[in-house]
Amino acid sequence: MAAPAAQFFRSQPSRGGQLRLWSVGLTLAASVGLAVAAAHLPPVISSGANLRDPDQVIYARNIWQESQTSLVVLALFIPWLGYGLLLRGAPWGRLAVLVLAGAGAALGLWMTAHSLGLYAAKPEYVAGVVTRVDGRQITLAARPPRTFYLVVSEAELRAAQIWDRPGNAVGMWVAPNGQAGFIGRPSGGKPILQS
Repeated sequence: MAAPAAQFFRSQPSRGGQLRLWSVGLTLAASVGLAVAAAHLPPVISSGANLRDPDQVIYARNIWQESQTSLVVLALFIPWLGYGLLLRGAPWGRLAVLVLAGAGAALGLWMTAHSLGLYAAKPEYVAGVVTRVDGRQITLAARPPRTFYLVVSEAELRAAQIWDRPGNAVGMWVAPNGQAGFIGRPSGGKPILQS
């Protein structure tokens, strides 16, 4: 039995449904736009690195990319938090949006605060003999051995493969959390960790 034409038209979305679709689309566009802007944001605070030293400039650039990633996470959730607070809808739907957006914004805020703190902190110069390399993790000989995570670009990582082999000496600029933003040959006059 065919449905009458009047019933077919009643099943079409109401004006409120169209408005919600627009508001979701605008919120999504704002979220993506803010994320793209955050990914291209230049440093907004002073680096703890000495920006007159070319090695530390590379370190600062690589560590700032970690901050940009955190800002992208924050930017993805902020518009949805506004959407949940400002727009009317089903109470359970608003609650779900607010809980998810609030959790994402809280995580993004914590990540951003942490990464900005690392960027502003003074890096430590570490030099030593490589004992092990596992992807982006590198272990230097010391008592006890110290392991660092390389947050360098893919091109810098490929270039470092020449000297980041076990038995070779390397020098790195390292953030307080053990992330190395620069790896190269040891600089003259700086101590090398001994095993």
